[in-house]
Amino acid sequence: MKSVIKKEIRPHSFAAWMAFMRPKTFWIAAAPVCVGTAFAGALAGTWNLWIFLFTLLGAVSIQAMSNMVNDYAYNLKKAENGTRVGLPRATTEGWISMSAAKKMVGFSIVVCSLFGILLIVIGGLPIACIAVLSLICGFCYMGGPKPIAYTPFGEFLVLVFYGLFAVSGTYWLQTHSFNWLTLVPGLSLGLIGAAVLFVNNYRDLDHDRSVGRYTLVAACGRKLANTLYMLMIFLPFVFIGWMVPVNQHYWPFLFVLMALPRASFLPHLLKTSPQEKITTVMFKTIQLELFFGFLLTLSGIAVAFLSWPSTQLASNLFVSPF
Repeated sequence: MKSVIKKEIRPHSFAAWMAFMRPKTFWIAAAPVCVGTAFAGALAGTWNLWIFLFTLLGAVSIQAMSNMVNDYAYNLKKAENGTRVGLPRATTEGWISMSAAKKMVGFSIVVCSLFGILLIVIGGLPIACIAVLSLICGFCYMGGPKPIAYTPFGEFLVLVFYGLFAVSGTYWLQTHSFNWLTLVPGLSLGLIGAAVLFVNNYRDLDHDRSVGRYTLVAACGRKLANTLYMLMIFLPFVFIGWMVPVNQHYWPFLFVLMALPRASFLPHLLKTSPQEKITTVMFKTIQLELFFGFLLTLSGIAVAFLSWPSTQLASNLFVSPF
């Protein structure tokens, strides 16, 4: 396999397990939880630290499980032919045995289920529905006769689950209510998150075609893919900017424009980078999502203190959610 990272890793070492879990991606799961919590303060005037921590740990656990399932399933299905350019997979490289990987995947499913039950107790039926859909789609991404990873719908799943559901679900857990405005940050983060997967598939286009993966990039071709990527990373700024006139206290949401310089050069970088350098574009897209989410979280906190008395914001901060 061609790899952007070449280093010796001892089988079943700490480094091997980290390669299996890919902790650098955990921030993708953490960002919408932080944003959803900040918006609970901004729109409803309430925060709860315990709910935030439980939601954060649950989201990170799901991300870790997803990474491990993908690594294990790709090797199980022999979905690589040695021409893939990208980060090495721990099981494919022999760093983690398939039997050990299977046990760790099973353990991660148990951990995710425990956090899921905890969050369902807090959030009720809406959270239960999201949890069930997440499990079904998580299995279908690489499982079954026609995995979603082999279709053009992978980015759509990221948009929905790592954007809309993640932000609005977090808001629901904090407030036990729904506010349509949470769809705006959810859609914004979801689009940038989808762009991360899009770049990954853009890099692996030739390999994916050779193994029968018909991703969104494969469906539209590289020329149209460059345009779609540009829309994915610039539309979020438009959506957040649209929120500002809604309320006189929403002007701090303009803070997200500080991330615009990071986004401005990425489409050109994607278009001009050789295949082996596209992983750099993927990491820069992840960095954009994290910075965008960080600024959006700070903006939400600022709006909360402009809109609500500090005593109200603090009243539920340490209250038990049970």
